[in-house]
Amino acid sequence: MPLIDDADRKEYQNFVAHHLPTLLRKPPEEIWHYTSAEGLIGILSTGSFHFTQIGCLNDNLEQKFFGDLVHAKIKPMIVTNRDLAFDVLLRTADASLASRDFAGEGHFVTCFSEVEDDLSQWRGYGGGECGYALGFDAFKLHELLQSQRPGAIMIPMSYDAKTQDAIVADVVRNAELFFRKKASPGTDLQQLAEAFLEVFSFELDIFATMIKHPKFAGEHEWRIATKLAPGETSRLEFRQKKTLLARYLPIRLTTATATCLPITRVCVGPSPAQRVSQVSVGDLMIKYGYPSSVKVERSVVPYRIP
Repeated sequence: MPLIDDADRKEYQNFVAHHLPTLLRKPPEEIWHYTSAEGLIGILSTGSFHFTQIGCLNDNLEQKFFGDLVHAKIKPMIVTNRDLAFDVLLRTADASLASRDFAGEGHFVTCFSEVEDDLSQWRGYGGGECGYALGFDAFKLHELLQSQRPGAIMIPMSYDAKTQDAIVADVVRNAELFFRKKASPGTDLQQLAEAFLEVFSFELDIFATMIKHPKFAGEHEWRIATKLAPGETSRLEFRQKKTLLARYLPIRLTTATATCLPITRVCVGPSPAQRVSQVSVGDLMIKYGYPSSVKVERSVVPYRIP
């Protein structure tokens, strides 16, 4: 018999589902995707987004943040705990969280912001100068997502420290309860701890995707997150970034009937020749069938790279 069965998995899933409403909320009417000229052309010409593997994001430490919060919670418990069975779980979790490797994770995301024409977004994701921001109808984008990639989810980032602390405390508290319930006499506690943590942490992965350090709150970020499906490795594309070879999963959201993405506006980022780029983007939109009613605007951010 498996140490962790389907009924256990369901219980862990229900635990996660109980907390999700505290993190989820209704998206704004319009969300923005900041990108380079290369990204803009790719999105318009193919109707696709290049989803980035989480270990290849600009800040490749952010996926560790939730695990680091849990780790910080359990480390002092190892010192004060006097229960031998629970000690096995704590020490196994401590070792796992200290060395968890996200490089091979099959989670891919593409990112948006609620903030229009934002300096930090131009710097971080638009290349500083000569970047672009695509405004999307969030509801229509979500509809396309559900029709083309049912397993993908659109989620807001959570930056509130009190909410994060409450979730982490409940994660640790319930981990102990779940573990004790399975730790019957004669059970190999080390094997049980390893099996339990593998399954429980898998169900908790959604929190790692949604929870970010409070210092990132100004980004007001939303994400579309998906998992690499069996057989999709051959579809991956690769690009050398400054310090790593990044993996991308192209996902097309347009269809035979919805031939255009639900773009509401396009903003041309700070650059020495905004007006030229504005006209070029307008022609690019026409080339790929977008209606002339989609406005192409210019950023008002006074930013130049020295």
